[in-house]
Amino acid sequence: MGLRLLRRGFSYTELSQAGSGQLDAGLFFISFQRDPQRQLVSIQRRLAANDALSSRLLHTGSGVFACPPGVGGAIKALP
Repeated sequence: MGLRLLRRGFSYTELSQAGSGQLDAGLFFISFQRDPQRQLVSIQRRLAANDALSSRLLHTGSGVFACPPGVGGAIKALP
């Protein structure tokens, strides 16, 4: 399909409650793409349909944020 995106996973582990001995562990998945519907959603659908690990995952939240492109050389010095 040739879909590309920039991605990075960050693992975390911390105690659920002090003194409980139980761990809260997981993965923050961060990705950047031009068109989330075409790129990220289609990749996630393929993974959900074909990846046996999906049945063991618990998705707890997500968000989509717009990051406008940089202004590059358009910055002009103030007098």
